[in-house]
Amino acid sequence: MTPQDYVQQKAAASGSSFYYAFLFLPAERRAAITAFYAFCREVDDVVDEVSDPAVAQTKLAWWRREVAQSFAGSPTHPVMRALMPLSAAYAIEARHLSAVIDGCQMDLEQNRYLDFANLQRYCHLVAGVVGE
Repeated sequence: MTPQDYVQQKAAASGSSFYYAFLFLPAERRAAITAFYAFCREVDDVVDEVSDPAVAQTKLAWWRREVAQSFAGSPTHPVMRALMPLSAAYAIEARHLSAVIDGCQMDLEQNRYLDFANLQRYCHLVAGVVGE
């Protein structure tokens, strides 16, 4: 399976309406957003599907290293291998991916926000960054 096939399957399997909206984009833009979305799904699945918080922490730490390694020129995960060739054209930077990981990290540590500022920060990390 190619990295492109992997991200396509990951995005489609999510059941999100976002995937269907991507189908209307030009091919290269569609490939970039599909890979980015697959990254988001991978990282979010760590929080949603891993019941042991220590294991989830370890997996998020692995993704942090994978992002750094990928932007240094050595991606290993199929999502990163699909995303990296398109990242410069769409100004996708390591900081964007790290922000998504930060938001998912917050999911592990907290599930309620007592003030709007922290809720707003969380929403930006897990959703706003994707819009950027």
